[in-house]
Amino acid sequence: MATAAAKIRKPIMMDPAQIKLVEGLSKKASRKEKRTVSFAEIVRRAVDAYELSGDDDEELLNSLLDEIIHTTEETVRNVRKLNQKLDQSSGGNDR
Repeated sequence: MATAAAKIRKPIMMDPAQIKLVEGLSKKASRKEKRTVSFAEIVRRAVDAYELSGDDDEELLNSLLDEIIHTTEETVRNVRKLNQKLDQSSGGNDR
């Protein structure tokens, strides 16, 4: 979380639904923490929680996609082999 450093006021545009959500989170956090948690504090917490790790995420996604492609190709090969065996055992009459 950010330290008690000087803060700068920054107006932001938000959809009405986003405003309602943040207001609800503010009320919920205030009840839970038994102190006032402002709208701005919720936004600051969200910013602090947001990690700018796009490169890491992209690397992870590419790795997962490579694995999905490999597994899918292997599955297709196995299904084709199985179909060939089924064709051979039935004499190919059922297809």
